Amino acid sequence: MKTLKSSLFFLLFVVCSCNQKNPNRKVDVNVTRLSNKIIPLVKFIDNPDSCKKALLFLDSATAIDHNCFLCYNNKLMFLYSLKQLNRMLSTLDTCIKLKPNAHDLYLNAGVWREKVGDTGASKSYFIKSLQICNSVLDTMQTNNRNYAMVTTNKAINLIMLGDSVTAHEILDNLYKSQPEDPKFDNFEKKYTLSLMNKSKAQLLDSLTNP
Repeated sequence: MKTLKSSLFFLLFVVCSCNQKNPNRKVDVNVTRLSNKIIPLVKFIDNPDSCKKALLFLDSATAIDHNCFLCYNNKLMFLYSLKQLNRMLSTLDTCIKLKPNAHDLYLNAGVWREKVGDTGASKSYFIKSLQICNSVLDTMQTNNRNYAMVTTNKAINLIMLGDSVTAHEILDNLYKSQPEDPKFDNFEKKYTLSLMNKSKAQLLDSLTNP
């Protein structure tokens, strides 16, 4: 089955069968069937009826398998499109419980809790995400394909926690080290540049209003 990707704010959520990520995990065939039904609906992400239909399929899947991370993760794009932010936050917390070491999930949760004004909770998410990013970067080579992503997430956390000076130094060094990549329209360099010299308020707005 072809894997589809849908861009949602600053993350990529992957739409695919629940049994593809972990072949050793037994997945109910009905969960896979329900999960696959959302694939044609992704291109209609701006249509409320399509989003509601997709969520019905995914809710049915998670009712069968409470540990289907991809099912919960794929709900996020549809909940975002419907502006159901409270449910989106709850779903993010479920994703974190299933993948407690995913720095991007904590960052995402922090950004959206900040957006809804829950600044106390958002800070704890940013701190946790930053801790994981630092731990990962301690052993990651700069030529690792995930290096730029983890580094930019570290910088975002720092900005959201009030340390813009350190964050902008990190982003500036990263930008200077990133090679030109015309094949992909210099996507990584452009993304890094888009984060540079932004205030906390400007960054929050750009991440939640792409």
